[in-house]
Amino acid sequence: MMNYTDKSKKFLALFAAAVLLSPTVLSLAEDEDLQNQLSDVQSQMAVQQQKKSDAEGVITDVFERLRVIQERLDAAVSAYKSITAELTATEKKIGDAEREMAQAEERLKTRENVLSRRMRDIYMHGQLNYLDVVIGAKDFNDFANRVELLRRVISSDMSLISSIKEERSRIAAAKAVLEEERAHQQQLQADAAAKQAEIEKTKAEQRALLEKAQSDKATAEAALAELEATSQSIGAMLRQRQADRAAAASAVGTADSFQAVSGSGVFIWPVNGPITSPFGYRNHPIFGRAIFHSGIDIGVDEGTPVHAADAGVVVEADWLGGYGNAVIIDHGNGLSTVYGHNSSLAVSAGQSVAKGEVIAYAGSTGNSTGPHVHFEVRSGGEPVDPMGYL
Repeated sequence: MMNYTDKSKKFLALFAAAVLLSPTVLSLAEDEDLQNQLSDVQSQMAVQQQKKSDAEGVITDVFERLRVIQERLDAAVSAYKSITAELTATEKKIGDAEREMAQAEERLKTRENVLSRRMRDIYMHGQLNYLDVVIGAKDFNDFANRVELLRRVISSDMSLISSIKEERSRIAAAKAVLEEERAHQQQLQADAAAKQAEIEKTKAEQRALLEKAQSDKATAEAALAELEATSQSIGAMLRQRQADRAAAASAVGTADSFQAVSGSGVFIWPVNGPITSPFGYRNHPIFGRAIFHSGIDIGVDEGTPVHAADAGVVVEADWLGGYGNAVIIDHGNGLSTVYGHNSSLAVSAGQSVAKGEVIAYAGSTGNSTGPHVHFEVRSGGEPVDPMGYL
């Protein structure tokens, strides 16, 4: 299936060919082909506009999600850095405790060795030691002093050993607490790293979604301009048809050789109902932006008969892009009317219709938000306010 730009080129080529034809009335088949090409282009433009609108909505949503994700990621990175700093400090404390423990162990080992040798000597040579103390003493007081000194030395050694053991126990307990804290901090660090990785993954997914939406928007960007030009394209088509008919009539010497049915010049309302959207610029209910409204919308129920505003010739009765099922009637004298968004059609191209004749049944086809009749009046192919003709 060709894309919308190929269809536009084909439409323009057909249009140019129509201009270059000899000054005769275009055949119905050629006219229908031209209208079908235009309808197809308009349908593609509506699709592209919807894609563009969808992409813009996605882009807005993703940008907001990325903002929130970035805030979460910043918080996760900060938490990871904080717990890593705490873990580093704990590791240092454990290292310090291990060094203190090693030093205490060394002191304890040295003191225990000294005491062990002294106690062994006392046990093995206790009598000699005491005899040496007695023999070496000058008198009883000197003897007593020497015994007391020996007792104090042994008592001091025992006290020092006890103190070192207490220090070792204290360091071991502190180290155990630090190791528990380290294990807890390592778990927190792992959790923070996992959370950071998860957020990074989510961010990457949203980035990919954003890039796709931006690509979709870029692909559909040209659709809006061509969609807004759809109404002008229809006008150009109608003006060309009128020019061709005038040229053909001039060639055969009669101004009404194309057998157009002239109307009274005063249009009747195609349906009875309130005007839900007037002629002129408005905020489009589907596209969400100010777009020129080339007709009026008349609110009616689904299936309400739609009548010809005046007598004329049906130029088009088919699907017409954003207009949905539409009817275009040429009333002569440069005037034509358009009836859009019908649920079904009751006439066909080339058919002559009388004023008030049922030509379609109201609906909500094409770019529509509910049942109504989109009614246009065109003078010389250009849309004019229908209220001046009803």
